[in-house]
Amino acid sequence: MGSFFTPIQPIKPMVFSDEKIENSGKTESAVPFANMLRDAINEYETLSEATEQDANALAMGEADNLAQIQINSMKAQAALQTTVQLTSRAVNAYKEIMQIQV
Repeated sequence: MGSFFTPIQPIKPMVFSDEKIENSGKTESAVPFANMLRDAINEYETLSEATEQDANALAMGEADNLAQIQINSMKAQAALQTTVQLTSRAVNAYKEIMQIQV
């Protein structure tokens, strides 16, 4: 009887088009945290405006696709959660740096 178990493959790190990660580990160039935070805030603002327009269209009876309105609302909610997490991580990192004794 053959084995029904297959080995678990290790998870590989995600590499985005803006990042350059070398296998040697000597140099690592990635998107700066400030840019990530700025992009997250801009994305949230864009999605929030779209959600507000969708809500107004729904209230006026001009909305045709309720499913798309719900999807846009969930996208805005996810963007807000991402922005809040990035902000809290930045604050926590700042607090840790400030606690370092020189």
